[in-house]
Amino acid sequence: MIKSIKSSSWNFGKLPRVRAEHLLTNESIGTFLIRESEHYPGDLTLSIKDENRIQHYRIKFDLISRSYTIDDESFFSDLHSLVQHYEIDADGLCCRLEKVLNDKHDTIDSIKIQKSISPVVIVPSQISTTIDYRELQIGKLVGSGEFAEVYEGIYRKSRVAIKVLKETNSTELFLHEADIMSSLKHRNLVQLLGIAQKSDNVFYLITEFMTKGSLLHYLTTRGRTIISQKDLLGFSIDTCEGLAYLEQNHIVHRDIAASNVLIADDNTAKISDFGLAKSIEITEKENGDSIITDKIKCRTKWTAPEALESKKYTNKSDMWSYGILLWEIFSYGRCPYPRIPADEVLINLKEGYRMEPPDGCPIEIGDIMRQAWHVNPERRASFNQILERLKRINISC
Repeated sequence: MIKSIKSSSWNFGKLPRVRAEHLLTNESIGTFLIRESEHYPGDLTLSIKDENRIQHYRIKFDLISRSYTIDDESFFSDLHSLVQHYEIDADGLCCRLEKVLNDKHDTIDSIKIQKSISPVVIVPSQISTTIDYRELQIGKLVGSGEFAEVYEGIYRKSRVAIKVLKETNSTELFLHEADIMSSLKHRNLVQLLGIAQKSDNVFYLITEFMTKGSLLHYLTTRGRTIISQKDLLGFSIDTCEGLAYLEQNHIVHRDIAASNVLIADDNTAKISDFGLAKSIEITEKENGDSIITDKIKCRTKWTAPEALESKKYTNKSDMWSYGILLWEIFSYGRCPYPRIPADEVLINLKEGYRMEPPDGCPIEIGDIMRQAWHVNPERRASFNQILERLKRINISC
């Protein structure tokens, strides 16, 4: 339906929202680009750098008038005319279009970095939704980790989860997680509602509340008598849906495990934790390509062998972790490699050892696990490929 815009300097094609926001973050007010809409196939999105945030406007193509519009009031025969109009007058947009984004950046892992190889520093104003701390009612503690605590709370009469940072020296990573989450919209990812700030060093990350807790807790407390194989397959599909979306948007999760999947009241599984407990060091290889390495302890039993050794993560290492997640799901929450100490896992894997599928696991699911654990990352399937297989299994059940 949409006319070709490939010849236009402001056309960035299938650029994900999360990448567009990082590309525009350090630009001057009025810098813009046009990309294909992620949520409305056939439409476009105008992304503009405003004073405090990145604004996104849907560009619709009206079939009757064969024209483009943002506000359903002004219509343009082509995109060049639309751009020229908003260069002269903001006409309802956050600001006038001042200049086209023309500086290309690299996208590496779930951190976006510039060619200078300097880390991106996130500031609260870049988060899409800022919440007034005074509107929060913080209730009981529902979870605690090394870097943050999670409380049940109320925001505008709605039940929410409130993550509170424990250590102020991890603020940048905390805000990075919020920035990543604010750019992701999918039914199988825990939705960020906003971020609040109590003082200069105290931040609160507010998300939807998942009433049934983590998938790991759900599996271990209900067991086989309550959770059917159909339920297990549903959790597998839900998590794969979320990971396929991340893969499509060039984001590597790096910490996929049943404890990082949450269950909603309707039993929908949603992926959470987008990198709070990560310490990132960005280095540069001889050929100029950028890589990311971790300084923290990773989950040895969930991490791909190549990532354990090199500390480099890809969607293929996420696929390995997804295979471990499937094993957790179909074992009803058992710890992987139950008879092998964590510090001996890599040795066993390099010698060719792989876990057997849990008792009662469908043959097709076991095959997916084995492929996810292939020694050659390139031989592992994509999440979209696995999703199609899971859906076929679901139909046949």
